[in-house]
Amino acid sequence: MYMKRKPCYQLIAPICVIALGALIAYVFHLFINEWAWVALALVYWGSSFLIAYKALGKEGISSLFQKPIGSKRWLILSIVVGLIPLSILLLNLNLLVSYPLITVFWIIFAFINPFFEQVFWRGYLLQKLPFRSGWCVTYSTALFVLSHPLMWGIFSIANRSWMAMVSLVVMGAVWSIVYLKTKSLRWCYISHVMVNIGNLTVFVFLNRYIPPV
Repeated sequence: MYMKRKPCYQLIAPICVIALGALIAYVFHLFINEWAWVALALVYWGSSFLIAYKALGKEGISSLFQKPIGSKRWLILSIVVGLIPLSILLLNLNLLVSYPLITVFWIIFAFINPFFEQVFWRGYLLQKLPFRSGWCVTYSTALFVLSHPLMWGIFSIANRSWMAMVSLVVMGAVWSIVYLKTKSLRWCYISHVMVNIGNLTVFVFLNRYIPPV
């Protein structure tokens, strides 16, 4: 059973998560440079999931990944979005051989991060924000996009680029719409995993791959 909406809390929660993440990224970056991404990831996942779990509960979190309803076109759209960064991977396969340890982290991150981000930015916020659907999508997507330069961008050059921002707007909006239409994060999660694999996330965090401007 979901808790009653508390508008102020729901609006401030993502801002607090970003602020905490930015603080962690900044402090750890002073000592371990780009490897601050590890500390940021753990704090980011933990804080965002705690908020979502407190609001939705165990059953609520599980229900987010129920069988999708509606047309298969939403699955197709999710797959198309997931394939957007595939060219980055294909053109930089040499990185996987050059940095085997980073490759392991990259694969692990690609499957774990989408779960926490989809649960928080889509599953939690789109249910709890005190707006109509369109404004919920706008607010959630805007902060999802800003979280990247404000947190990951502290140590990652690519996460501060305008191209990354454009891609994040598209992905965040599409995933939000797919969730609202299918009542499930299952396809959003699959698409997000594909994106994290295609855009070489951990290599980007460590500035081993910096996309051309």
